[in-house]
Amino acid sequence: MKYFISVIAAVLLCITAVPRGSCKTLDQVQELDLHTAQQIALADNPSLAAAAERVEQARQRIEQAQALYWPSVDAGASAGYNKISQNSADILAMANNGQSIDRSSENYQLSLAASWLLFDGFSRNFSNLIAEYGKEESEQARRDAQRLLLQSVAESYYGAQLALYNKAIAQADFSFNSKQADDAKISMNAGAGSLSAVLNFQVQMNNASTELLVAERDYELALSGLALLLGRKSGKMPEGLKLNKVKMVAENDFFTIEPEQLLAAANTNRPDLLRQKFSLQRADSTIGAEEAAYYPVIALNGGVDGSRQDDFTFENDDFGASLFVNLSYNLFRGRGDAARIAEAKAAKREAARDLEQQRNQVQSEVRQAITRLEQAREQLVLQRASEKLVSQTRDLVEEGYKAGQESLARFNEAQRDLVRTQSRLALSLIALYTSRQRLKTATGESLLSFPVKEQN
Repeated sequence: MKYFISVIAAVLLCITAVPRGSCKTLDQVQELDLHTAQQIALADNPSLAAAAERVEQARQRIEQAQALYWPSVDAGASAGYNKISQNSADILAMANNGQSIDRSSENYQLSLAASWLLFDGFSRNFSNLIAEYGKEESEQARRDAQRLLLQSVAESYYGAQLALYNKAIAQADFSFNSKQADDAKISMNAGAGSLSAVLNFQVQMNNASTELLVAERDYELALSGLALLLGRKSGKMPEGLKLNKVKMVAENDFFTIEPEQLLAAANTNRPDLLRQKFSLQRADSTIGAEEAAYYPVIALNGGVDGSRQDDFTFENDDFGASLFVNLSYNLFRGRGDAARIAEAKAAKREAARDLEQQRNQVQSEVRQAITRLEQAREQLVLQRASEKLVSQTRDLVEEGYKAGQESLARFNEAQRDLVRTQSRLALSLIALYTSRQRLKTATGESLLSFPVKEQN
């Protein structure tokens, strides 16, 4: 099963958004398929912008955590002017054997200080891990938003596809009844038919026209919803854009469903599950960061200071230097450290339970998606068989009606049965495509078609 082995083997490293330059814009597309629609949505949908900003915030928190490994260097300078009072100058002069005192003075100072944290009980290490795991959580949250967006695009796309099929069915029904009306007119003019038969087929043509209008309305509504998901502010698709109509699925195209492989794929690929895993790792690192309070803190400090009076032209003799190592160790803080560690451990237990709950939820979603897909397959097989039988019946009734062996009412009924069966067949086909997409969404496999380039 290469199809599912590739799903299980691939590990999603959730990164940033799909680069806009990697896909077409909607205005460049003439015939839209689902993959292109999803690609455009990932590039242009505005709902992903907030998630992208949260990823950027997390990335900057990593930079902040890594900055703690570097020394801190501060430079300072000051210049001052002081003028003492005349009385103070006289007193100083008397104390200085009558020598005159300069009442004005200027003071200049320069300083350069550096400090470097050498050891803090591994607090920096754990703070860096906390930031890293927080970034991964943000990226997985963004990736999960993309996963749900892909599903929404598929739902709208297949809704438009169903409307296309219903349009084709209504058009075929109209053409069939139009031909019957023409034949009835010929028969009536030849004296072998009746006006009621002509009117009957005209009524059926009107009914088909009504269904055609409904299908066209549904198609426009589906396209409008799809346009919004694709980032079209106007909510309208470009003029002349067509959808690439999905094809009928044969039974030999059904792939084998392996529940255990699909569950394993979901465990590897689902961003919401990966997010919970990173949340648990972040909680574990928080415990380490809090336990760092039990270790001493060692820091290296040094500086160069210069001072000069009445002249800002500094010389070597104006400078002094200092270098020392500080060690501090807290002996008692009112059991606050122990309480913070206990809180962090409780948060880790909570994260572990959340992870288990999320894993159960994902498995439930996958199993439900498998069941829906299996039911959709069975429905498609049954409806395809029914359509063949009803089509054959309609043709036989048509022959009987033309031979005078079947009534007009029976002919109408046979045609209506065919139209209803064709509509149910179209619905079953779209349900199969939709169920396939839901299974991809449930396992996270839908994201594998849209790898994204990591930005530094």
